[in-house]
Amino acid sequence: MNEKELILCVDDEENQLAVRKLVLEQAGYSVLTAGSGQQALDLLAGHPIDLVLSDHLMPGLTGTELARQIKAQDPDLPVILISAVNEIPADAAYADLFMSKLDGPQAMCQNIAAMLARSKNGSSS
Repeated sequence: MNEKELILCVDDEENQLAVRKLVLEQAGYSVLTAGSGQQALDLLAGHPIDLVLSDHLMPGLTGTELARQIKAQDPDLPVILISAVNEIPADAAYADLFMSKLDGPQAMCQNIAAMLARSKNGSSS
C-alpha cells in the first residue's frame, strides 16, 4: 500500500487552514499545517514533506519569500502559492504554481495531484 503524500499547508488565517486541511485529507493526503512562514520552515526541517501549499499574503514571511527559502534548501520540492489576489506577484517565479483561491477546492486538488505526479516522475530518488 502506498504511503500518503504529506502536504504542508501554510496560512495565517485559521479558518482557511482548517478548510484546506479538511479538503486535502478527504482527497487522500496527509496534512501538516503552519500558521506562518517561519513555522512552515521549522516543520520542513523535521518532516519529509512532498509538497507545500502556501497562502501568499501573510504577515512576516510572505508566500513568495517562503517559496524562495524553500527552493534554496530543496529546489525539487513543489511549492504552490494560493492567493485571494488575482495579480501574480513579481517574485512568484520562486513557486511552481500560483493559483487563485477563487479557483476552488477541486482545482486546488487537481493542481496538487498534477504537481505531485510531475515531481515523482522528475526525480529518480
